[in-house]
Parts: sequence; C-alpha cells; structure tokens
Amino acid sequence: MLTADDLLKELKAGSYRPVYLLMGEEPYPIDLVANFIEDNALADAEKDFNQTIVYGRDTSGKQIGLECEQYPTFASRRVVIVKEAQETAKIAELEPYVSHCLKTTVLVLCHKYKTIDKRLKLVKAIEKAGGAIIETKKLYDNQVLPWITSYAAKQGIAIEDKAAAMLAEQIGTNLSNIVSAIEKLKVAMAGSQKTITADLVEKQIGASKEYNSFELRDAIFNRNASKAYKIAKAFGLNERQYPVQPVISMLFNSFQKLFIYQYVKGKGFDAAAQTIGERPFSIQRLYDPASKQYNGVKCMRILEILQRYDMRSKGFAWPQTPNKDLLVQLIAEIFEA
Repeated sequence: MLTADDLLKELKAGSYRPVYLLMGEEPYPIDLVANFIEDNALADAEKDFNQTIVYGRDTSGKQIGLECEQYPTFASRRVVIVKEAQETAKIAELEPYVSHCLKTTVLVLCHKYKTIDKRLKLVKAIEKAGGAIIETKKLYDNQVLPWITSYAAKQGIAIEDKAAAMLAEQIGTNLSNIVSAIEKLKVAMAGSQKTITADLVEKQIGASKEYNSFELRDAIFNRNASKAYKIAKAFGLNERQYPVQPVISMLFNSFQKLFIYQYVKGKGFDAAAQTIGERPFSIQRLYDPASKQYNGVKCMRILEILQRYDMRSKGFAWPQTPNKDLLVQLIAEIFEA
C-alpha cells in the first residue's frame, strides 16, 4: 500500500497513473494528493476542456466511466476528479471502465472517512491497471506531536516543543486544522523569525501556555506538586475544554515511555529517543531528569493507577467521582506511588 508522500514524489516527477483511489479515515492526505493533481496535471489553459470535477452524490459509477472515456482536447491528458466519492451511487459500476481504462485519462477518486469494500472487482481492477491506492488512518493522540514537528520542518521552520504541545492539545487530531493553524502562524511570524514559539501560539491560536496537559505532565515529572494541583483544578473548572480522558491517556503514554527509558538510557540520548519515539532534546530536558524521580517500579505502579482512573472516568469502576475532582485525586496517588 502506497502513502501520500509516495504519490506526491511520483507526481512531482511528472509521473501520473490512470486511476487513483484515495480512501480512509483521515481526509488531509487525500486532499493533499487530489489538490496537487488538480493544480498541476494540466496547464491552466487546458483545464476548461480537459478537467472535470464532480461530487459523488451527484453522479454514479457508470456516469464517471462515461466521462473518463472521452479523449483530451488539445492536451495530452484529461483529468476527472470525484470528490466525496464515498457518496457515489453504484460505484462498483465503474469497474468495466477501469478494466479497459484510457491512458490519456487520470481518474481521481476521493473516498473520504472510510474505506471502500476491498472485495469489489473495482479495487482489483485498479491494481491491475497500474493505478494507485492509499488508505489513510486517523492519528492517535500520541502521534500528533511528532507529526506537527515533522510538518513544520518540511515547511522550513522549527517549532518549540511547548508550542507543538499547545497546538496538539488545542486542535486535536484534525490534520487539516493543524495545517491551517501552522500556516496562520507562519504568516504571523515576524521578519526573519524561523521558530514557532509558545507565545506566538498563545497569541494567534488562543491556546494557554500555562494550562495544558503537557504542562501538567512536566509538573508531575518534576514533582512540582503545587503547579500540578493548580493546573488540575483549572482543568476541573473547564471540563469542556479539558476533558479528563485525553489527559489521562497522555499521562499514561508519557509514563509508559518513561518506564521504557529506564532500560535504554545507558545507550545515550539519540538511541533512547529513537526507541521511545521522542526527540533527543526532550529526552535530555524531560525524560532523563524524570527517570531520577520515578524508577521502573514506581512507573509500573503509576501505570496501574492511570488505568484504574481511566476506568473511573468512564463510569466503570468504584468509587464514582465527578471528573472535575478526579485529576486532583489522581495526582495525589501518583505522588504517593
């Protein structure tokens, strides 16, 4: 299975396939590939007669096939882009065309938010025709932070760890919204500034650099009880913006990494960073000092505590406690572990 990056590399080299099936839960990579083809497959002067964009709800598999069978007019290719292809009526009826597709037509199917039934003959026909298929997946919460850092680097800018953490918490896993936020921050960067700072994120995006779950984690790692309780109480006053379950999940992932770090820290910061999926700077600044506060046994106890509180937050365990008070109790148990 190819990735969006694989396809973009091909496309930038001028290599186009006859059919693209772009499907999956995460729409951002789908839009990225489809927009590149829309913008670059044809010269502007060729698009009026040779580029067709339709929406799935307005067409059918058979109609798409008929559109694709037309030859280009004063151009080397035609482009047919089907947006929201998951709403296409009888999309399987596109298979006869794909089985005998024209080399002069580029068909792009943007099948968002879910995957197509892979048992369909259409899918096999796309593969046999030399088409491309990608399947996108939503990022897990713990994958968002490295994705932000990586995306910023690709744009030629740096982003502070704290700034990336603020974006991740404020926006969540919606990659399109994250990209929009980073583009907004790039525009707001002054002069020769090449780093997105926490101050800039706070000013432009509205995320708090003082009250967020990553600041809570840092306070716990540093055993700064007064700061940890202050943040937890602030969360309790605004449960809508700071739901307790994602906070517990983030703490669990962090202590899980800290537990692993206990056994790889002798290999150096770079090797340890690669093992636990953090940057060397984060290892040196955060995980290494925390490893002196929490040994492996304490990490195991805390992971058990976090699992128990996760169940309590979802109403599956006794005693029942309002979520606004749950974090305060959780922090107390972590410090006592």
